[in-house]
Amino acid sequence: MSAMSRSIAAPKSRLPKRNRAGSPRSASTTAISAGAYYLERIVDAGLVGLHTASGSPHIVPPGATRPALGTNPIAFGFPSADGPFIFDIGTASLMWGEVLLAAETGEALPPGLAFDADGNPTQDGRAAASGGVSAFGGHKGYGLAFAIQALGLLAGAAIPRGRVQDYGFLFLVVDPGTLLPGNPFAEQMSQLGKAIQATPRRPGVEEIRIPSQRAFRERERRRAEGILVDAAVIAALKAL
Repeated sequence: MSAMSRSIAAPKSRLPKRNRAGSPRSASTTAISAGAYYLERIVDAGLVGLHTASGSPHIVPPGATRPALGTNPIAFGFPSADGPFIFDIGTASLMWGEVLLAAETGEALPPGLAFDADGNPTQDGRAAASGGVSAFGGHKGYGLAFAIQALGLLAGAAIPRGRVQDYGFLFLVVDPGTLLPGNPFAEQMSQLGKAIQATPRRPGVEEIRIPSQRAFRERERRRAEGILVDAAVIAALKAL
């Protein structure tokens, strides 16, 4: 377990006693895996968390031929009386892992999202792995990816290798009791979730889901039934 992982594992005890807010950061690593994992640890302590992760270039800016921004995920975690609410997304139109998996399996990527090394659109995973992908949502996702790259600089991204387009992992952790007398936040979040789910549904819609609901259900199903892994991936692992 990394030093950052140990810090996030028991976040409440590490917050400053006076203001109950903290911001751990790291730039001396090149991978942090799923941000939701850390946000769950934060939320389990009754805290609100925000996590951003900048990376090396994979997102191609609109009109460019080369990548200039990382896939730059952002994650939020909120405690509630009904369990954690977690929202964890990348700012790329495709996860980079999806590109690498397609490069391994030969499966075609969706059209219009990936580019080869010369900036030409491609559905070939191997070509895209040498190029890049677009941001999700056009200029909105591009702007968010840029903002997260900037937050990476606050986390010290340029310190290890002197590169402004590099890895930087930032957390902002807040005890909601410092802002709300009596700390009703978890109960209010529960009410918010229920109010959203009670929204009138369109015909044929079984339920209104809230962020992380499907993911938590899928995790429990996978724990019971197992995880499917592509045969090409298994073969690659065996060849290591």
